[in-house]
Amino acid sequence: MSRSEAHEARNTTLREVFSNRDTAKAGATADAIVIPNRARLLALSHEVQDVPNSDGAKIHWIGGTAADKVILYFHGGGYGLPAFDGHVIFLSQCAEKLKSQGHNTRVALLEYGLTTAKKYPTQFIQATEGLRTVLSTGYRPENVIVGGDSCGGNMALALISILRHGHPDIQPLNLARPLAGLLLISAWVNFKSSSQSYALNETRDIHMKQQMHEWATDFCTEEERNNYTEPAEAPSSWFKEIPVSKILNIFGSYELFRDDIVKLGRVLKQAGANVMDVECPMQVHIDCVLDAQTGLEVGPMSTETWRWLEGVF
Repeated sequence: MSRSEAHEARNTTLREVFSNRDTAKAGATADAIVIPNRARLLALSHEVQDVPNSDGAKIHWIGGTAADKVILYFHGGGYGLPAFDGHVIFLSQCAEKLKSQGHNTRVALLEYGLTTAKKYPTQFIQATEGLRTVLSTGYRPENVIVGGDSCGGNMALALISILRHGHPDIQPLNLARPLAGLLLISAWVNFKSSSQSYALNETRDIHMKQQMHEWATDFCTEEERNNYTEPAEAPSSWFKEIPVSKILNIFGSYELFRDDIVKLGRVLKQAGANVMDVECPMQVHIDCVLDAQTGLEVGPMSTETWRWLEGVF
């Protein structure tokens, strides 16, 4: 049972759309079209900036240049799909919540390479260079929130690991101070499907086990799976002294990923990280983005994210 008949109908439709990887890709619209069009409809300023040394990544700046805070965000889509309208809508809502607390906030939404053309570790290079670009514009680390949903959450966690440990394929980036926050929404933290929630939520969530295996294989090989790509498999020692002040780890109770996300939260806490785990009853994968996309009544995945954001700075 979903939160409402309308939510159930939406979830059923999305389950059908995502049941075929190639069909989902064919029906998607590129970031270069979706993001500026939605920003215009929301009457938000929009600028595009090339990210140097990133193999083609771009930052879509949404919101005015007078902002002193920024959300650097990596959208979900299994590394194979571009952003949805719902991403832009939800992020604009997040910025408004911060503004209501006196924090003028801009969104830096990263357009990164999809697996039709780019593989691991390209996306992690692009995430790192995206942050380097944000910092080069004058934002201090303590005024930056890094976030992402689904594979975007995977990217955000990889970025934190790169900041802490470096990476053999990525130019080092050292921060003078920790980042203000890490926002993880339905983060994809394990490419395996052995956890109990995969079986329990198989008919509830918006995607299915087989499709997730396909998306993961498109992104990296079995040999390339490591603490960067599968953070839930990393030991707690890996996350000790990570350079971020506050973490929100939020997910739906109806998610395939639920148990793996819970495990990640436990590992982060064991490492001494300041993490808040929030399980949202009867909500599915990236439900806050989907509510923004469809205009349906929001649930705790939205309201708890906004509540956390209001206390980050």
